[in-house]
Amino acid sequence: MKQPTPKTSEMVLVCNESDVPFDGTVVTRVVKGRTIAFARGKSAATNITAFDSRCPHMRGPLKFGRVVDGEVVCPWHFLRFDIATGATVGCESIMHLKTFDVCVTDGIVYVAIDV
Repeated sequence: MKQPTPKTSEMVLVCNESDVPFDGTVVTRVVKGRTIAFARGKSAATNITAFDSRCPHMRGPLKFGRVVDGEVVCPWHFLRFDIATGATVGCESIMHLKTFDVCVTDGIVYVAIDV
């Protein structure tokens, strides 16, 4: 029986670092057919994070949410997620927001996508 091939990821160029605002705005980009959200984390001056653009609860569009102190708030039901870990904040839940590794090099943002 053939063993499944382990998934690997590759870093994909997404945007310029300056395209991700410092004010808590969530921006989205389509990367390899998947819409991913980008925002500044707790250390807004340097920290860009990437996470699924839809809330895992009812697929609310997180691009209409805001990031405050490293947490994104779903605009539909106000669930909060830590954008660095994907964990819910303020309540226990089995829901988890998918996050992606990000690398910023020479002002360019790259995200790791499974291939």
